[in-house]
Amino acid sequence: MGSQSVLSVVVLEDEPLIALDVEDTLRDAGFNVLAVMPSCSEALEWLQSNSPDVAVLDVELNDGSCEDIAKLLYERNIPFVVHSGSVFDPRYYDPIFQKGTWVSKPAGEGDVTNAVAACVCMATG
Repeated sequence: MGSQSVLSVVVLEDEPLIALDVEDTLRDAGFNVLAVMPSCSEALEWLQSNSPDVAVLDVELNDGSCEDIAKLLYERNIPFVVHSGSVFDPRYYDPIFQKGTWVSKPAGEGDVTNAVAACVCMATG
């Protein structure tokens, strides 16, 4: 898909089948998936020396909330897609998650890739 082939994405998802599906979908759309990680600690360590063009993250990973990751991404001007089984509710989620594009699970065909592409376009456009 042209320019998308050079765009790098990191996927933060602790459900193996969902992670595999998102990874495959993004690769099929021409994105370069740099890493898929199931934990916040692994993601924070990885982000110390890596900067993807965009991130796809679930609100909760196997070791807790992705709040710190979302804040780090936002501070570094890395756009992110929140891929979650629920809709944003300020009573339950940190407002940082509103800085991302929210895509509810189960996502329809193309929803995640369209959100990733839109995030990249907003960041560069």
